[in-house]
Amino acid sequence: MKHKLCLLPLLCLFLTANAQEKTIPNKDGTSPKNTLTPKVAIGDTVPDILITGISNLSLNWTSRSTVHLSDFKGKLLIIDFWATWCAPCRAMIPKMDSLQRVFGDKIIFLPVSYESKATVTAVLDQVRKQQPFDLPEVTGDKSLQLLFPHRELPHYVWIDSKGVLRATTGFEQVTPLNIRRMLKDPAGNTGLRQKQDVRISYDNQKPLFIGGNGGSGGTLRYHSLLSGVQEGIGGGMNISAPDSLGQRFTVRNSPLIWLARLAFADHNRWFPSARVRLDSKDSLNMNSKLTGQAYGDWLKAGNGWCYELQVPPSLRTSAFAIIREDLDRLFPAYSIITEQRTVPSLVLIRTSENDKLKSSGAERKVDVGPYACHLHNAPLSALMMRLERQYLQNSPLPIADGTGYTGMVDLDLEARLSNLDALNKELAKYDLQFIEKPYPAEILVIRDKPTLKP
Repeated sequence: MKHKLCLLPLLCLFLTANAQEKTIPNKDGTSPKNTLTPKVAIGDTVPDILITGISNLSLNWTSRSTVHLSDFKGKLLIIDFWATWCAPCRAMIPKMDSLQRVFGDKIIFLPVSYESKATVTAVLDQVRKQQPFDLPEVTGDKSLQLLFPHRELPHYVWIDSKGVLRATTGFEQVTPLNIRRMLKDPAGNTGLRQKQDVRISYDNQKPLFIGGNGGSGGTLRYHSLLSGVQEGIGGGMNISAPDSLGQRFTVRNSPLIWLARLAFADHNRWFPSARVRLDSKDSLNMNSKLTGQAYGDWLKAGNGWCYELQVPPSLRTSAFAIIREDLDRLFPAYSIITEQRTVPSLVLIRTSENDKLKSSGAERKVDVGPYACHLHNAPLSALMMRLERQYLQNSPLPIADGTGYTGMVDLDLEARLSNLDALNKELAKYDLQFIEKPYPAEILVIRDKPTLKP
């Protein structure tokens, strides 16, 4: 409670300076659950309900404490729903008083509050000290807010001289020009902007947008989140195609090694197991060779994570740097970096100086499948990438291109690409071969950060 009391003065000041509408909370601070359903539509005749709790109202020279809506016929009635805690509402009181004096008996402003008379009177007395006004007041209202449901304050209901609902608006529409238009031709095009007052379920004690709290999150432009395992959504990594809203980077139900792979997936990089080193005492918690239910149980034992980053277009080029910064914050015990190391590798080399790869320049074709590879006027990297990321992804050695060949190639291989012997047999037609030898490689390293001694 102390936290809320400290914030209120700042909030009221902000609202006064920016003239923003305020939302009506439930008593527990949550938003009401229902979508607003107006009881009276624009153009309908308003029901002749009884209004109680009125003070400072005189009709036909008679003071009234109760009144029917029909008693206002012959005048433009503007009902002002407000509350004492709403700064824009309080700012409108002297403005309404001025407009009432300008238009005289052609209109009547009727301020309506759900709060008690004592609460309202105490605030209005303070307002009068700064600027005197003379308006009627309805307090403790229950009937009018049911007839004209709303979510934000101030809320204005415009009822013409015949008792027909013509508009519901915000405070910015309450102007001399709009009042003149309404008095002249209430059924015509008055130019009033109707208020879109939507009610969405929101609990300020729960995370925004999670579980539909505050809406679906369709307007979300940036978020970064981390959670444990969430059953039912599978596992894996995904980088969405960039669009007008930006881009999204996701890892679902995977160990830390996959979050690290995502963080360094920029520049078309990929780090299969052969390019990863876990130099940590917790390495058994970062990756596992288990399968099936045993793997799922291992993930749920505190070793699995869900991570997502969504960025707007302006941050798209910084996304991977943001992911790396996130991991540094979220897993402070570890250093996740890449290093250049010379390690035993599976290197594609040329076995002669004869150029059997040069493309004839035909139309480009890239067709790489599990049992064949057909490249025409394409780079050799098209094959190497598929081998490392898919067909030879379980190789204990990193895959590397040591040919130094930079031109476009024509290459037709008929072999199971996951079978190194069969692949080498086909590559021999082009004087190519995979051999094992030390070779420079970029390695993804997860290591423990040094512990600072006291």
